[in-house]
Amino acid sequence: MRNIEMLLLIVNAILLFVCAFLRLPNRALLQTSGAGISVLCGAIQILIEGYRWQNIPMYGSALIIGLMALQSYRTGRSDQSIPKPSVAKTKTRLKQAVVILLLAVYTGIAALLPIILPVFAFSEPTGSFPVGTTTLFMEDVTRSEPATDNLDDHRKLVVQIWYPAESASEAPNADYIENVPAVLTGLREAMSLPPFLLSQLRYVKTHAYTDAKISSAQESFPLLLFSPGLTGFRNQNTFQVEELASQGYIVVGIDHPYDAAAVIYPDQSTALLKLEGLSGFEDYKAKTRYWVEDTQFVLDHIEAISSSAQSGILSGKVDMNRIGVFGHSFGGATAAQMLMKDSRIQAALNMDGVLYGEPISDHGFNKPYMQMNAAQSIDYEWFAQSLDQAVEASDHDRDHYERFWAESQERRKKAAMGKDSYFYVFDHANHMSFTDFYLFSPLLPPRGAEPRRVQTSINELSIAFFDKYLKGKQEIDMETIARARSHVTLQKP
Repeated sequence: MRNIEMLLLIVNAILLFVCAFLRLPNRALLQTSGAGISVLCGAIQILIEGYRWQNIPMYGSALIIGLMALQSYRTGRSDQSIPKPSVAKTKTRLKQAVVILLLAVYTGIAALLPIILPVFAFSEPTGSFPVGTTTLFMEDVTRSEPATDNLDDHRKLVVQIWYPAESASEAPNADYIENVPAVLTGLREAMSLPPFLLSQLRYVKTHAYTDAKISSAQESFPLLLFSPGLTGFRNQNTFQVEELASQGYIVVGIDHPYDAAAVIYPDQSTALLKLEGLSGFEDYKAKTRYWVEDTQFVLDHIEAISSSAQSGILSGKVDMNRIGVFGHSFGGATAAQMLMKDSRIQAALNMDGVLYGEPISDHGFNKPYMQMNAAQSIDYEWFAQSLDQAVEASDHDRDHYERFWAESQERRKKAAMGKDSYFYVFDHANHMSFTDFYLFSPLLPPRGAEPRRVQTSINELSIAFFDKYLKGKQEIDMETIARARSHVTLQKP
């Protein structure tokens, strides 16, 4: 709950009980004044922090107090004590008890709604650099857009860049999501969430500063490319990308059009999510190839920007000899494919992604590779429990999903055969634990996987891995870092 929201709740709770029970000669005047104070406090909160529907019960306190005043004016009662028979006193006490209960329930609801759907704050990055951010539009005129019927449509990408910045006290803090209504519309398609339910995300701020000057502390910085999961969006791992940028990395998040929740272009046209109902390794071959091509195109574009003297923030600041890639879910699969297919990529992190795409060599990757998995995601028992529902919702039989499981586990085992391969399992976590999603409400996270604790571990492992293989800090022991976290296990599949 935000500061002024908290103050509004406290003031309204006091006003409700005072106006209901404090006995004064002119009770109606007290209640009228209370209603006015409640309206004023609500207006101040809306003006400073912004309206959101979760605060409607708080705003409604003024109406309740106003109805109390109206009732007092109508009856013309004063609160001067008049002796009453014992039966009347009993009824009065009962009535007071009911009113107290109703006001307590009302106040509880007013407090609960903004708590379970909060305007949350990200943990502050721990690195030595402030974080800057900017957004770029890129169009690949050599490729058509497969998701539309217009043959003249080219593949258009929007990327967001987080980078080490100079002191940015004069720059504004960036919004978490730039176009909340469009993104929530896409998430509704993916997760059946009504857009209004998460409308408070428009008030969430990040620790990054918009278009801040890039740091001059180093001549250049290593580059990391990030792909979200299918139906996700480029900001979905803000907890992670800001931390990496604060540690001295330039991070580029990619929105893959029609596979992201929504991509909003400079002309305000929108590429909304198009669910395709794909299932299995064969179904995803073409999509994996397109995401790899997206990532390679972005990498080419960033290289051109960095080498140009007229390309703004990143000009001359990207170290193209130190490049890593990471992603969540399908973005994690893309990261693994990039490690195999692009010689410029030196290390890859896959967060809970099935290894779609081209098969992996029996000897694993010949470059550093790290995979993080939720315990649930690699648990066959949990998989088996979901089979009947999957069969019912698709055109595939049970054998199809059993073959998929066997293939996914075989690919995972092969990926672990590389010399510098690390596989971490997060106890009690599930697929969405590797994103910001569980910050949206305390009702969402699985029991035993507190979001900020999981995110801290993800960040520590990510930084250690990329520091070891991109910054040359060979003294880092990845096993030691895992042992320091009781809920994380380093294992070989």
